[in-house]
Amino acid sequence: MKIAFAAALACLSLAVAGLGARAANSDAGATPPAAASAAKKIDWEHMSFKDRKKYMKESVLPEMKKLFQSYDAKAFKKFTCETCHGDGATDGKFKMPNPKLPKLPTSREGFMALQQKKPDAVKFMGTVVKPKMAELLGLPEWTPTNQTGFGCYQCHTKQVDDGK
Repeated sequence: MKIAFAAALACLSLAVAGLGARAANSDAGATPPAAASAAKKIDWEHMSFKDRKKYMKESVLPEMKKLFQSYDAKAFKKFTCETCHGDGATDGKFKMPNPKLPKLPTSREGFMALQQKKPDAVKFMGTVVKPKMAELLGLPEWTPTNQTGFGCYQCHTKQVDDGK
């Protein structure tokens, strides 16, 4: 459960960073050069299931495993497809966002409360996991000005009531 919560917090921190940057200049939604170069390498949206699975195993898994284990070697000692995709990862019967990962708040207040509770995890998810996943998938990152980019809710489901 610690692994799933850390994964949720990573996305959360990204959203918090984005929510806090809402008033920032118009360059906030620009795609970073690393993400732009990855976008040229793969076309995630049009890849077949078979090609996606191969790419995830050969490229995404090793990279994300390294990042998560550098964040918390003990909690992420065993980092596999199931860490993010859940029980159905091996047979392809998983659903994303994964309802077994921690649910994330939908309000700025909810994210701020989570950030207060788990600042390191939120920072890790927002500044390391989200941008790296966007880059690896060749997708733009979610920002307040680009809400169709890759963000927290691609992996995590939303809390129904986050205590507003």
